[in-house]
Amino acid sequence: MTRGFTLVEVVVAMALLLLALTAFVVSFVQSKRSAAIADNSFEAIHNVREKMETIFSYNYNAPELSVMTNPHTFSNGFYTVSDNTNMQVKDIVVTLRWINPVGKITSTVSLAASIGPQLHQ
Repeated sequence: MTRGFTLVEVVVAMALLLLALTAFVVSFVQSKRSAAIADNSFEAIHNVREKMETIFSYNYNAPELSVMTNPHTFSNGFYTVSDNTNMQVKDIVVTLRWINPVGKITSTVSLAASIGPQLHQ
């Protein structure tokens, strides 16, 4: 009576181990990719908020806050200013575009706000 595993049992065990290892590696690679995409998104959100803060520092009647048919442009993005006469404010929408290096996908993030003449004189 010999003790041990047959060749078929060893091959089946190796196949199951290889399958589990492959699933683990695929999951790890996917999670690293998702983390990189999220990191790029957070950086873009930070940049668009920073641009909005810069816009808020302008005088209400400054040329940078002029209502135009074409958007104001800046590096990797643009912002539009529209006049909301009912509320006596200017509505601003800042949009930033970037190419996500993980999947070479062009992504955008936008931030909208309104400013009034009382606070920006």
